[in-house]
Amino acid sequence: MPVSLRRLLALALLAALAAAVLAGRSQPPAQAQSLAAERASAARLRAAVRAEEQRIAATRAGLAEAQQRLNALVARVQRRQAQLADTEGRLVEARVHLSRLQRKEATAKHTLRENLVASYKAGRPTFVGVVVDANGFADLVSRMEFVKRVSRRNASILDITRDARAAVFRQTGRLEDLRTRFSALAKSAIADRNQVAVLRGALLQREAQQLARRAGAAARLATVRARITRIERQQAAAARAAAAAASAADQAPRPPAGAGGGDVVARVVAAANQIATTPYVWGGGHGGASGGYDCSGSISYALAAGGLLASPLDSTGFMSWGAAGPGRRITVYANAGHAFMIVDGRRYDTSALSGGGTRWSSAGRSTGGFVARHPPGY
Repeated sequence: MPVSLRRLLALALLAALAAAVLAGRSQPPAQAQSLAAERASAARLRAAVRAEEQRIAATRAGLAEAQQRLNALVARVQRRQAQLADTEGRLVEARVHLSRLQRKEATAKHTLRENLVASYKAGRPTFVGVVVDANGFADLVSRMEFVKRVSRRNASILDITRDARAAVFRQTGRLEDLRTRFSALAKSAIADRNQVAVLRGALLQREAQQLARRAGAAARLATVRARITRIERQQAAAARAAAAAASAADQAPRPPAGAGGGDVVARVVAAANQIATTPYVWGGGHGGASGGYDCSGSISYALAAGGLLASPLDSTGFMSWGAAGPGRRITVYANAGHAFMIVDGRRYDTSALSGGGTRWSSAGRSTGGFVARHPPGY
């Protein structure tokens, strides 16, 4: 095949690889659509949380206003309880006073009854009888004064009895008024306490429901945010992988003008680019799924793609592979513990992963202690 044709094929292969990388960057993956949906869901949940917070704020404002009403009701209950206590005290005093008046009335009635009985039995004293019965003037005066005192006392007892009866009647009416007032105050206090309990319970239940709705929306929002974070991490990892792949392609050697064997070397380079950023895994590339490649496994993968190797070799196997000495385009350096490859002046080495995230490197390394081998003709 002419050199120019091989060069064109190599350039076409590199162009196709670059186009694939760019296409992977420009075309939105399914994760991007999922991320957009999750962000929209998160926005809706944030709006729901804000709406619940506004409703909770309104409820708490209502609670503050209701608390003022509650405070007023509690104060009124306390005042009525004080009035109840005062009324109850006066009620007790009225009962005691009534008992005293009743005893006073009973005593006056008894005394009046005894005086009347005594007067009836003795007969009503007359002035002539008193004078006739008197033993002298002094006894006459004494008898007259006694009669007057008895009359005055009887009249006084009669007045006391009448006044006591009137006081008992008034106190009985006052006692009934106090009882009626006490009953009304007790009913009003009970109604106020019930109103306070109902209002407080309703407001607290409403606030609890709103807090529960907000908590539910916040929990769903946290779940969506976690999914968004996971998708963003996956996208970031994909972006880093794409960037690493692009960097690997940038670090890969370019076919020199006029170089022969461009198609084989291009296939080797293209295959090396495919795994240039995969991690180092001991034994990787020698059969079985490992998720990575070791030094000889990655070189075996690239050389096999160019048709230069039939099966994977370890680093010891590469010490006797191909032809001795450095090649024109490809040289493998191997010893019993490690192997790396130079392609068109660029080193392909797992030890370069720690420096730039790709096996390709433009920095050289010592070849002392390594055996140089190359594929015949390259």
